[in-house]
Amino acid sequence: MAGRLILLRHGQTHSNVAHKLDTRPPGAELTELGRRQARDVGAELAEYCGAGGGSAGRLTMVGCSIALRAQQTALLAMRSFEQTAALPEESTRISVLPDIHEIFAGDHELLGDEESHSIYTTGLRGWLSRDETACLPGGETLPDLLGRYQPVLENLVLEHFGEDGDGDGDVLVVSHGAAIRTIATHAADVDPDFAFAGYLGNCRYIVLEPGGRPFGKWDLLRWADLDHQI
Repeated sequence: MAGRLILLRHGQTHSNVAHKLDTRPPGAELTELGRRQARDVGAELAEYCGAGGGSAGRLTMVGCSIALRAQQTALLAMRSFEQTAALPEESTRISVLPDIHEIFAGDHELLGDEESHSIYTTGLRGWLSRDETACLPGGETLPDLLGRYQPVLENLVLEHFGEDGDGDGDVLVVSHGAAIRTIATHAADVDPDFAFAGYLGNCRYIVLEPGGRPFGKWDLLRWADLDHQI
């Protein structure tokens, strides 16, 4: 099996509960439910990566965005991962990665009204559908997102899987819902309708297999819990 990129959304936050568009770091912290979600997915990922008996299995690297919720999720998930795999506590290094934060909501930042959410949803549809002009007032466009996020993934792939993509490890990246759905759609040329309908819940993940191919031609292995639809 070739190397896999696991793109994990953070756990539930206080802004999620309040329905606020919280896109600019550091952002809100996790709720108690969000913390449980992070611990649960850590144990789930241990199984997914084949970890156990003191081995991390396929997991070779863990990174997260600079947002507080992503760092908290990564930390809690990895503590649970280590416990499940019988690894020493705090033995997993977590790298904070720049430029993989959420797509900025611009003038609608921290608003929770129905109109703001509708505008953000329209923006998401545009980003998934390759509309380079789609954005919220004062927010980011698709070229803005790809310009900062894509190089980070490409560098991780080169570093951990090699130019030929023959590395067989797993790289876990803890990031954000709209950003993950958008970057995965363009990385693997996913049908925009599928991506738009395929909601990514808190602490759910998308898995990509670059396989030595250029960005845009990667394989999609899993989309949250909708892998049966791929």
